[in-house]
Amino acid sequence: MTITDFEQNISAEILERGHDYFLSQLVDGLEKVAPGLWMAQVHGSEIYMVQVNTSRTNIKSWECNCPYDHGPICKHIVAVFYAIAEEMGAKKPHSAKKKKSSKSSIQDIFSKTTKEELQAFIINQFNTHKGLKNALLVHFSEYLEEDSEHKYRSIVRNTYKAAQGRYGFIDYNSAHKLSHSLYDLLDKAQDLAAAKNIEESLAICKTLIEEVPIFIQNMDDSSGSAGDIFITALGLLDEIATTAPPLVKDELFTYLIVESEKEKYYDFGFGDYFLNLLPGLITTTEQEEAFFKMIEERMKVIKKRPYAEYSLNQLLQLKAIYLADSGQDEEALAIIEANKDYPEFRRMLIDQAITSNNIEQAKALCKEGIKLSKEKGNPGTTHEWERMLLEFAIMQKDVPEIRKQAETLFFNGHFDMQYYKIIKDTHKKEDWPEHCEVIINRIKGIRVYGNYRQADSLADIFIEEKYWERLLKLVELNSSQLRFVDEFAEYLKDDHPTEVLTFYENGIKTLATQAGRNIYNDIAKHLKKMKKIEGGDIIVADIISYFRTQYKNRPAMMEIMDKISS
Repeated sequence: MTITDFEQNISAEILERGHDYFLSQLVDGLEKVAPGLWMAQVHGSEIYMVQVNTSRTNIKSWECNCPYDHGPICKHIVAVFYAIAEEMGAKKPHSAKKKKSSKSSIQDIFSKTTKEELQAFIINQFNTHKGLKNALLVHFSEYLEEDSEHKYRSIVRNTYKAAQGRYGFIDYNSAHKLSHSLYDLLDKAQDLAAAKNIEESLAICKTLIEEVPIFIQNMDDSSGSAGDIFITALGLLDEIATTAPPLVKDELFTYLIVESEKEKYYDFGFGDYFLNLLPGLITTTEQEEAFFKMIEERMKVIKKRPYAEYSLNQLLQLKAIYLADSGQDEEALAIIEANKDYPEFRRMLIDQAITSNNIEQAKALCKEGIKLSKEKGNPGTTHEWERMLLEFAIMQKDVPEIRKQAETLFFNGHFDMQYYKIIKDTHKKEDWPEHCEVIINRIKGIRVYGNYRQADSLADIFIEEKYWERLLKLVELNSSQLRFVDEFAEYLKDDHPTEVLTFYENGIKTLATQAGRNIYNDIAKHLKKMKKIEGGDIIVADIISYFRTQYKNRPAMMEIMDKISS
């Protein structure tokens, strides 16, 4: 990402909000404090410090001390990107230079008009600019003297109506505008929470939580922004709850229980988010019973659906974790033991065994898990338990067991070289060559040099052991695959340039039997690599000459070959 193309790599909502900050001249004190290191302050609900590292026009890294954690880049960083682009002379739309002139003109107007004239102008604009009234209401919402929840529900619903098209549906572009307005409302909620205005902040959160699942059914939310608004609002509600007084916690617990029973949250997968928040709000036995009842009711519904196993396990895990965290160890253990055939619960038992320093019990659980996962045909889970057994063997410094488990993982796990090196470390230096041959022969199988995957693995071993002649032979046997030649030629080209050039030539001529500009570009890429090998210029010239005769009726190919020759 560079300072000239960063707009193409950032979500539309964050980009637009950052651009607004830049145009509003909220970036202050931009300074290049060291080569490639920029620092600035950005004024928002607070003053945030932003740091950006660049290399020429490349953006290498960035950092902001704001609390935003819903993506890799916040609006404050984007605003600084625009400011740096302007400082470096990059051409950016709506530059701050233009903005300064605009701002100066606006300030002139403000200084010469009356409050009444400005009010009349703004009211007159409401009919022309549909979103202006709601933007004004959102920005100054705390000054409205009416019930908070009713106030924000009206704002959200009016914003939704303004975004609807002729037939009531919200298309992609209108969905973006709607989301942008609702993000502004979320920003307002975060600012209110920071200012300890909890009632107003919660009113916004509740409104968005309740309204988004309704209008998302009638809009193109392929960008996922509306769903993100729901999750962010719920997350902010959770943040408020962690420091809220007991009475507010109780109110929020009841609120989440009531809302979670509404079917509108389950069409788009929002319902489960309520469950995950409830354990942190439980302070009484009655609340705990309500939480357990809610889990039971959800399980009854889920059992009627196909492929319910995963969702049921998630609910049982949630209950077991709550019981364990609240000191009800026996009840938690009963749930875990009853479901230990499932990997999620077996992991819990293994973690408990490790915490208790009972490694033998943990190993027994892994071995039993391997048997079950093989019966169910789950190689990924089998690999997980085998990897744990290796970790336990290393922990106990059991060399024969380390070797055994590493070999199992190597041969069952696509010949991962990390396990090969562990096997090698368990042998004495003088004994290793013999055992290495055993591994090589096992990989070869009856095909002598194996198939596509085996050939890659053998090449990795030959490189590790510096068996260069054997690597040369292996590349020769697989030279019809240019990818294979390309990958391993680097290790051979200095000592065996003639052979490597021959491998490339055979592979390139085979590839050239296919037509298409992408094929010709691929050929050109390989020819350029050949030219860097000793004697490659002559061979490349011969190949191009051959192509000019053999494929003279391929103008696209000839055009690309001309570029290689020049």
